[in-house]
Amino acid sequence: MDLLRNALETVCGRLNEHLQDIDRRPDDWVSLTSLVDHAGSRNEAVRDKVVMSVYGLSQETFLSQQPSAADPGSGPPLHLDVHLMFLANFTERNYPDGLAALSRVIAFFQQTPVFTRPAETGLAAGIERITLDFETLAPADVSAVMRMMGVAYLPSVFYRLRMLSYGAAEAS
Repeated sequence: MDLLRNALETVCGRLNEHLQDIDRRPDDWVSLTSLVDHAGSRNEAVRDKVVMSVYGLSQETFLSQQPSAADPGSGPPLHLDVHLMFLANFTERNYPDGLAALSRVIAFFQQTPVFTRPAETGLAAGIERITLDFETLAPADVSAVMRMMGVAYLPSVFYRLRMLSYGAAEAS
């Protein structure tokens, strides 16, 4: 199962639906991709869109330290947090539209910080719950993340998707 991909596509899809409900446009508002390719060239396909990218993964240490009922032949479950950034990649005269889109992203996750398993959420099998927490990064950390992603500063917002469980009963 592609747990990480399914979780991220679910979040991106739900966010796109919400933004389309507010302001219909012929293409998606949000793209799950990187802003630059491996050679460092701009991804022109995401011009005037919100770019959703992963900038890190970390182990959820609290639950990983809890005793588990894992199979004796397997290791303990691994619980991961996924660090996401949403960049307003709107250029020139569309810059204010990008700020509005970013504001709508924040409002959406403020209203809907948790997606649970009922059919209407569209969560893939093996994913029972997706929780998104706002992350505050210091300006120096934002700068470091932008450099790591190969871009100059863009208006952005950061979230932590908690927690994907690998090897736990709910992820099988």
